[in-house]
Formats: sequence, C-alpha cells, structure tokens
Amino acid sequence: MNTPLAAGSVAISVSLARDAICAVEVKSVRPPALARLFEGRAPSEAPRLAGQIFSLCGFAQATASRLALAKAVGEALSEEARTFAAAGLLAERIFETLRPLVMQWPGKLTATVQASAGQHLREALKASRTIIGMAESGWESPRVLADARDALRQSASAIGVPAAGAEPMKGSLLETIALDLTRDDIFPRRPVEALDGRDDDEVVGLLVKAETYAQRPSLAGRVIETGTHGRMRQRQASDAGRALSARLNARIADLSASLSQLDAITDGRAVELDALMCDGVASGHGYGAVECARGRLYHAARLDAEGRIAQYRILAPTEWNFHPAGPFVETLLSSRIGAGDMARLRIAKLAALFDPCVAFDITVKEIAHA
Repeated sequence: MNTPLAAGSVAISVSLARDAICAVEVKSVRPPALARLFEGRAPSEAPRLAGQIFSLCGFAQATASRLALAKAVGEALSEEARTFAAAGLLAERIFETLRPLVMQWPGKLTATVQASAGQHLREALKASRTIIGMAESGWESPRVLADARDALRQSASAIGVPAAGAEPMKGSLLETIALDLTRDDIFPRRPVEALDGRDDDEVVGLLVKAETYAQRPSLAGRVIETGTHGRMRQRQASDAGRALSARLNARIADLSASLSQLDAITDGRAVELDALMCDGVASGHGYGAVECARGRLYHAARLDAEGRIAQYRILAPTEWNFHPAGPFVETLLSSRIGAGDMARLRIAKLAALFDPCVAFDITVKEIAHA
C-alpha cells in the first residue's frame, strides 16, 4: 500500500441555550480496524507498513510498531537503537506540532505573518526529514545531526518558539496566536489526568481484550487526557483560569523541551528515553508506547505458532481527548461561548489546542426556550 491514510476527522455537535453549552456530541470519523492490515504478516513487515499507511507521524507509528514487535518476539531494542529513534521522534514531534499552528489555525492571522511562518515551516520540514532519515539509518557520531538540528531550531525560533519556557518570541506567529486567544479564552481550567507509562500495562490489557476499546478508550474513575498539556501540566500553574492560553503555552513549552532534548542527543549527552518511548509485555502481547505530537500512541502485537502476527492493535491519542465523556467534552459543557460564528470559532480554537493533527467538523445548534 503506497497511499498514506489521513488522520481522519472529528465531528463535533454542540447545542446552545442562552449562549451556554448544554449538550455536546463527539464522533470520530476515522478509519476503523486499520490494525487488521498487519495480521498474518511477518513481524519484520509491520514497522515499515506502519510508517507507510499513516500520513501523519509516520516515524512515531513505525517506532511504536518496532517496539511492540521486538517485545512480541522476546527481544527489545538496544539503547543505541532507542537513541536513534529518539532523535527521529523529537524531530517529527517538533514539526508536527508547528505545522497546524502555521497552516490550520482557525483564528485571524495577517497575510504577512502567515507567509513568513510558512517559509520557516518548509525549512522545518526539510530539517525534520533529514534528522528522521539519519535516525532510520543510524550514525557513528550524533554530531552529524548538528546542521539539521540547527536548521530546525532556527525555523522553530522564527515561528516563535523560545529557547526555554512558554513565552512566544516577540513579533512571531506564536505571539500573534497568543494575542488572538485573549478575547476567546473563556473556557474554565479543569484538572488534568495525564496518561503515562504507569498506565501502559492496564491500557494494553484492555486494548487487546476488545477491538472496540481503540474507539472509546477509558480507565475506570478517570477522565484521561494525553498530549502536550498532559506532558507539561506541572509547568502551567501560572495560567490558572485561562484554558486556551494554558494549552498554547504547554505546546510552546513542549517544543522548547523537545529542542533541548534534541540538543542533548546531538551533543552525546544522556536523554531520558523512557519519557519518549516505552515497551513491555501485557496479556501476552508485546507493546510499544510512544509520545508523539498528539500524545501517547500504542501498538500491540501477538504472534502465532508460526511466528506471524496473529493479533494487532493500535490506539491513537485522539480517541482519549475526544472521548464522548472525555476532557474536551468536559471543558465545553456549561461554558458560555456566545452564539453563531463566535461560538463556532471558540470551539474550533479549543479543538485545535487539544489535537494538532486531525480535522474538525463543527455544528452549533441553538435551542429556543418556551
């Protein structure tokens, strides 16, 4: 299969009464049962297939598959292989986080700011692809990453990513987006229950038990979120009460942190690889979990007696955040967002800051009172 599949879309239907949201319906319009494409294949085929069939975050998909299949055959990736993978994951995550902010932000941006950011995004794509190519082939010295790393950092800086922290660079696209949020930042902050490595065995156990779990994942008694806001939640205390700004700041801080980790790899310094990827065995399945731009991505596999893939499961981050009883819906409910185009725009901005990859189809219905 040569044509990559899109990330799908999320249909959001909101009902308003007196400018307040009284009902939310979320449906994921994403290709079901993709994991079945892997079944019956040799384990060596799966990572390459994963990288080919997904149009976004292909390297992350391939890496999660490699981790899962290595565990399924009773092995594990070496520390060196994980370091190579970490460089590719970080480069891809940086670009995929920047891309929708430049190309798909639902608010108003000036043509000049957008054109400039678009050029820098193209440069970031080139640098990211170069690093991913090196990660796929390996290297004798990580210093070979330096030129592409520098180009990626310069592009990110020009778009507005600071060297550290979450304050966007002055005059940049990210500062423009931050200012654009101020009039629409009406959503209340809510506690974040982030998905992390401590949840992996339980999640994989539920995932392999029922194929439908991948469409509506949940953990008992928790409203789970995954992605930059969850990863950076401890750094956002100063944004209390400002949900949209907190989410943008988390995304900027995550970009800064990812660039710093890429610096460490390039300089040959130690990197906390477990924060980027984990693997293990649960319920007889080898699994890989990778932190990509959208959040925590899972692949899980079990082999048959002939050593071929008997069962394969994939759980995308989007399904947690846009669960019908998940964090996006909880944030919307009872929020006073106005009406008409203003309401639709505010919902679009919140959705864009929950997930940087998928498209959204938003319908707003106003309920008349007797």
